[in-house]
Amino acid sequence: MDLIIFDPNIAKKEIAYYLTKQNTYGLPLDNRKTYSKSDWIIWTSTLAENDDDFHAIADLVYKYADETPSRVPMSDWYETTDARRVGFKARSVVGGYFMKVLEQKLQSQSSK
Repeated sequence: MDLIIFDPNIAKKEIAYYLTKQNTYGLPLDNRKTYSKSDWIIWTSTLAENDDDFHAIADLVYKYADETPSRVPMSDWYETTDARRVGFKARSVVGGYFMKVLEQKLQSQSSK
C-alpha cells in the first residue's frame, strides 16, 4: 500500500543525508544539539527504501537502549553521543517503535 505521504525522491535524499549525520547512539533531531527522540528515529528510518539503510538508522536505537547508563524505564529523549537520558521516561510515544511493523502489515494487505 503506497500512501504517498512523502515523495519517494525526497525520502531517498533525506535518508542518504541522515546516514551521514549519525552519532554513536543515533541520529540527532536537528543540527543545533546532539539529542534525539527514539520514536522519531524509528519513524524516519521507515522511510528507507531498503533494509540496510533502515537498520543503519534504527539499530542505533537498540544500541542506545542496550548501553545507556540511565537506569530508568526507556526514555524517548536522549543524547546520541553518550546514551544518557535527557528528560522523558516511560512515555507512550515509544509506540512509534512499531512503525516498521505497521508499514509491513499495510504492504502485505495491499498485495492481496
